[in-house]
Amino acid sequence: MMNARISTGIKRGLEALAALSLVLMMVITFVDVFGRYFFDMPITGATELIEVLLAVMVFMAFPLVSWDEEHISVDLLDSYFPKRWINIRQVVINLVCSVALILVAMTNWKLAGRSLEYEEVSEILEIPTGYVTYLIAVTGFVGGVLTLANAGVYTRKMFSGRAATGDVVANTEITEGNNG
Repeated sequence: MMNARISTGIKRGLEALAALSLVLMMVITFVDVFGRYFFDMPITGATELIEVLLAVMVFMAFPLVSWDEEHISVDLLDSYFPKRWINIRQVVINLVCSVALILVAMTNWKLAGRSLEYEEVSEILEIPTGYVTYLIAVTGFVGGVLTLANAGVYTRKMFSGRAATGDVVANTEITEGNNG
């Protein structure tokens, strides 16, 4: 029950931050366009704000995509895989993706530190770019850990003899928490 509450809380928090970013982008765009056309007074730096908010929105949703395994995928070989190998395939895919995500996150972490060290800022509003890069790194780490957890779920299924049904960490924990 506690795992279900924690996973639900994390998921709702990420969803709320992504949604808030989207709403702020819409409000800034509306006010900018309205001010530009009716008062000839656009918002200074609106484009930069929208760029930063877009990065926040995308990378807040990024761990959710990893968690729920909602990535773009091509199922060309699915019909050739015997059902007993599906869990093994999912473990391997999730492990490879987890390692890749964590390596990219480590690189972004280094780039963020360097960006702050060199005092890199955006052109108009002079927003330090390192903080956005740190956000990208942190969400990459979170996505990597959640993908690793998905590999654990498939490993558990493999040894329990259950076939893969598409359940992943978030859905499995919430389902088990509600039934228990």
